[in-house]
Amino acid sequence: MNELNKLSEWLRASLVTADINKFTSVEKLDSVIKSLEKHNRAGSGASVPGDLLFAAIRKFWEKPKFETLKDARLVSFGLCVPSSSSGPSIMEDRRRFLAVLDDNTGVGQWGDEPRWYRRCYQGLMRSYFAYDAKVKQAPDVGKKNWSDLQDYLHEHIHNIVDQKTNPDWVTLAVENQQLFGDAPCSPYAADVLSGNMSTVDHICENLGILKSSWFHRELVLSQVQQATQLNHERFRELIPRLLKLLSENLVLRDRGLILLLDKYASAAHLGVNEPLRNASVEWWGNPWLPSNETRWGGVAQATRQMVSEWLKREFVEAFFAKLAQDGIGDRRRANFWLRYVKSMGNIQFALGATALTSRDRDLEVLRKKMYGLYTELKTPDSSNNAFIMTLGNLVAVEFGGKGNAFYGYDTRGTLPFNASLPVEIKVNALNSLKHSSHILKMAHKDGVNGFEKWEDMFADRLETHFGIFPDSLIRFHERSTITRKSSTQFNSVPEFSRAALHSFANLYSLKVDDLSQKNGNLWVRIGDTNAQVTKVLKAWGFNYKSGKGWWR
Repeated sequence: MNELNKLSEWLRASLVTADINKFTSVEKLDSVIKSLEKHNRAGSGASVPGDLLFAAIRKFWEKPKFETLKDARLVSFGLCVPSSSSGPSIMEDRRRFLAVLDDNTGVGQWGDEPRWYRRCYQGLMRSYFAYDAKVKQAPDVGKKNWSDLQDYLHEHIHNIVDQKTNPDWVTLAVENQQLFGDAPCSPYAADVLSGNMSTVDHICENLGILKSSWFHRELVLSQVQQATQLNHERFRELIPRLLKLLSENLVLRDRGLILLLDKYASAAHLGVNEPLRNASVEWWGNPWLPSNETRWGGVAQATRQMVSEWLKREFVEAFFAKLAQDGIGDRRRANFWLRYVKSMGNIQFALGATALTSRDRDLEVLRKKMYGLYTELKTPDSSNNAFIMTLGNLVAVEFGGKGNAFYGYDTRGTLPFNASLPVEIKVNALNSLKHSSHILKMAHKDGVNGFEKWEDMFADRLETHFGIFPDSLIRFHERSTITRKSSTQFNSVPEFSRAALHSFANLYSLKVDDLSQKNGNLWVRIGDTNAQVTKVLKAWGFNYKSGKGWWR
């Protein structure tokens, strides 16, 4: 009869003579006994008195070898415990760590007797789950020792198995020996991702894995890895939840975000994912700033470009909706510049006093995303702001206040301002955004210079002076530099504009006659034998007239 059975019999017998009020019922006593039995089967008797533990560690520190199994067991549980008030632990001391595992004077001397050896193995296992080798402050020796301990536990796991009987924790450890491998959490990721924690809870309870263990952190990363193997629709649904998990685990946050971003970028035409955009910018900063190069260095270049375009689109939308007098009612300027996001390099802002000091929640969030990208705009109108975009050799400046013209400067010359310093708005003032050295100056007015809409005039000037095309026409320009006679079929036809027509005419060497200013038609002088030209012109509303060409 073991000690637990003796205790059970004694407690039952005591009910006959003892004050029955000490116990609610025999059933309650049975419940207590069953709990004790479960505790014993699980090996939870592995709790170690602190004074004995510290004494054994100090003794081993002075003389690194084991003379008794009791000392070996105590030290195995205490590998992460400091040897003194300010001293290192055995896990962070190479010589003493190796002495613990020694086959002759360490725990290995009991390796042939499972019932004895597993008392030490259980302690080593607890220390393995307790020591965090992946935090930045972990010393190299600690990381090395932890890695060696991982290998040791994996290699010696069958030494804890007895041919007759084994505690539940032994069976569980053997069944889950990947816990001591390179991917300890992978088998549980799918269940946890679907909300089923029963297996993990059972393992943690029986193997003594505490909530503070690195295991729970790595379990989050395993969920991220599992999610990246799912189809894109299911993966996208899980992104908010996974980002929340990562936000609570700073050690693996960057590793997890890299996986999420690269997975998302691998799919075509998924559009902007706001949770991913907001989290990546909050954690790593603006992707095109040199100062954030290291933070963004882990993702693929295409992924970084994807987030850059997301953020630039958000900035274009936000400027004309929040920082310009256009507001949400007039989207023409926002829609125009959204067509050129792929051509945008750096983006900067000059904010008036109102935007700089506003406590409006939306503006506070926007200023945080703009960190490192804005300066002060010195202007009599405190509500005015400026949007400074670099597109190839062009620095384009748009202002928030109505009645302000667009200014364009050539980077191949000397810019009249430095946007890293406070800038002026007065024409030709020192460090002013408005200067007579501009290459372009255009008003946002329709019916000017022969153009029905100002957007067509802007697009024409951007292409003519700087070779800048809308995003939908970049492929036209790229293909025309390869061959003017390309027979490649276009997958889609961009929206018609004068700039689009001009680019298309350049590609196919077409002659365009614009007679619209003389109450005539817009003509493209070509026959109907080129199937690709015919396809595009028909999509743009042109009609064919034999002997003359296509008119609109």
